Amino acid sequence: MIIKSPFNGTVPKIHPSAFIAPDVVIIGDVEIGAYTNIWFGAKLRGDWGKIIVGNNTSIQENVVLHSRPKETCKIGNHVRLAHSCMCHGPCSVGDNSLVGINATILQGAKLGKGSTLAGGSILRDETDDFCLYAGVPAIKKKEYSKNRLNEFSTNLYVENGQKFKKAGYGHKIPKEYLITE
Repeated sequence: MIIKSPFNGTVPKIHPSAFIAPDVVIIGDVEIGAYTNIWFGAKLRGDWGKIIVGNNTSIQENVVLHSRPKETCKIGNHVRLAHSCMCHGPCSVGDNSLVGINATILQGAKLGKGSTLAGGSILRDETDDFCLYAGVPAIKKKEYSKNRLNEFSTNLYVENGQKFKKAGYGHKIPKEYLITE
């Protein structure tokens, strides 16, 4: 389901190259970048807050994105949000980052560029770039080299999403919601 917000009438803006699984729910003020893939069961509810998802990002099964009224949940470029994780804005996930399976990013938290939030962890603060955070609450466990960016390539997810799209398994995006730039 891809619909405008019943709260304030805002509409999703989706790049035509994005793969959206047929049972994904996208509501309201949601922007989805080029070659992003959003997998089965994900919910992006921008009914009263804004959600921005960058390019080449993978939002996997059962991920939930939401935000407080008039706040933003921002997901960067080349990000992987693993199965069943949650991001509740205002929050942000930096480019080339990974949010592990069943991890949670709470209001006011920011995961730095090139960083990882380990599976099952809960992030409630701002983090440094290029680090591993784990635990409840999440704390810094390790620092990474800046060369680590290449290890977090989302190309396989982009390719897989494009195969699903080409095979006709994607959601038909209403024309009025497509980004035409």
